[in-house]
Amino acid sequence: MQAPRKWILLRGLGRGKGHWGTFPQEMQKFFPEDQIEMIDLPGNGERNHEQSPLAIKQYVKDLRANSKFVSQGESFHLLAISLGAMIAAQWLHDHPDEIIKAHLICTSSSGTSPFYHRYQMHNYLPTLKLFLAGTDPVAYERAILEMTTNDLNRRAAEFPGFVEYTRKYPEARGNVLRQLLAASRFKIPKKLPKEVNLMGSYGDRLVSPHCTLQLGRLWGVQPKMHDSAGHDLPIDAPQWVLEQLL
Repeated sequence: MQAPRKWILLRGLGRGKGHWGTFPQEMQKFFPEDQIEMIDLPGNGERNHEQSPLAIKQYVKDLRANSKFVSQGESFHLLAISLGAMIAAQWLHDHPDEIIKAHLICTSSSGTSPFYHRYQMHNYLPTLKLFLAGTDPVAYERAILEMTTNDLNRRAAEFPGFVEYTRKYPEARGNVLRQLLAASRFKIPKKLPKEVNLMGSYGDRLVSPHCTLQLGRLWGVQPKMHDSAGHDLPIDAPQWVLEQLL
């Protein structure tokens, strides 16, 4: 039997803890003895009143200061998606003794992929409309889920909860821009002190799957690729993601 593990979960661009949806509950059922800590990035979710940093290393510093596992001197696994996975890779590089293993979902780097792969061009107009749409959480969540999920049933199941969460913790557009800038400038470490679990999807319409494949080549890791899920793998294919964590 596998020993109990500790996990820190990190979401991505403009997304808070509530945007994991039902995934943390499913994860707890799948690994009933494990402990899960979710931390919002500064500027997201319950921390939407804070200003988002402009550099990935600043996110690492902030999240370490806000982690109970770090404060207790406990080692842990990192499970992170997109921008969160960029932060997780830097965290692993800078503080390898804290992290047992990093599990990175659908992420990218300016050093390995062009901008039009890191944010595919057919998303530019919907993103612009999103910024101009105002603060309606229904329109906001519908637009994001249309870009990041492919499974219509999973999208419909999570949509009401996401709308309520975004209504309660609206995202400042300025923070989204600051996070975009931090992500766009980020060059992921060429070497990591420990092996990573790299996940992606051939169905990702937001970030090209080539980004995950390129990182696999950089690190000498064979990525685990889903056939059809969207960018938000924990929403579209939660069971598949959990199976990759065994």
